[in-house]
Amino acid sequence: MDAQAFGEGQEHHVLQPVLEAVKDRFQRLGISEDILKENTIVTADTGFANEDNYQYLRDNEIDGYIPDNNFRSRDPKFKDHKTKYKKRPKKATVFFTASDFNYSATEKTCICPAGNRMRLKNEGTRADGNLKIFFVGRLSECLACDLIKDCMRTPKTANTRAAEGRQVSFIIAKSEKVSGATDWMKTRVDSDKGKQIYGHRMSVVEPVFGNIGSNKRLNRFSLRSQKKVQAQWQLYSLVHNIEKLKNYGSIAA
Repeated sequence: MDAQAFGEGQEHHVLQPVLEAVKDRFQRLGISEDILKENTIVTADTGFANEDNYQYLRDNEIDGYIPDNNFRSRDPKFKDHKTKYKKRPKKATVFFTASDFNYSATEKTCICPAGNRMRLKNEGTRADGNLKIFFVGRLSECLACDLIKDCMRTPKTANTRAAEGRQVSFIIAKSEKVSGATDWMKTRVDSDKGKQIYGHRMSVVEPVFGNIGSNKRLNRFSLRSQKKVQAQWQLYSLVHNIEKLKNYGSIAA
C-alpha cells in the first residue's frame, strides 16, 4: 500500500488521516477489520518524511517505509552519483556544508557525502548551554576521495604532517529532542529489506501517475476548491481501477 496514491489532495503530508481513511474504507467494504495489521506494508515518498509520521507508524506497529532526503547518500551503491550525474558550476565552487552530511544524534555518528564514516573527535557544552559535537574524516579516505575538491577548501594542506581529513561540527540546542523515531525509520529504510521494498515501490506506484497524467491527460485540475478537486481526482482514480480490473482481474481470480 502506498500512502502517496491514497493521499492525493491531503495537505502538509500528514500520514495518519490517510491511513485511517484506508482502514475505514476496508472496514466498510467488509474486506478487513484492520487492513494495517494484516501483513500490510506501507510506503510513501520523501514528502511524508517527518518525525510525526515516523512516530505514528512506530506507535501503531505499522510496517512502514518512508525514506528521508538523504537515504541515497547512505547507500554504497550510490556512492559516486554526485560526481557521475551532477555537474557543479565552473564560475563558483560550491563546497559541501554540514547539511550534506548524514548525522545521527542518537548514535553520535556522521557519514560524509562520499559515504565514509567519520570519527567523533570531541564534544562539549558551549557557553550558551548548547552541545557542540565535532567529527573529522580519515585523512587516507579524504585524500583518495573524488569529492575532495568539493569538500575541502584547501586540499593541499592535507599533505602536511599534522593534517586531518574533512572536519564538520553540529550544534544541538538544549531543548532539542533526540529523534528516536527518525533514526528508527532510517534503520528500516537502510536495511536490505527496506531497499528491496522501496525499490519495488517505484515500479508499482509511479506508473499509476504516469498513466493518469500522460494517458488520461490529467496534467492539471480543471476545477477549484478542495472538495471539487478531490472529487475529480477520485473520478480519475475510479476509472484507473476499473481499467486494472478489466485487464488484470482474471489473474487475481
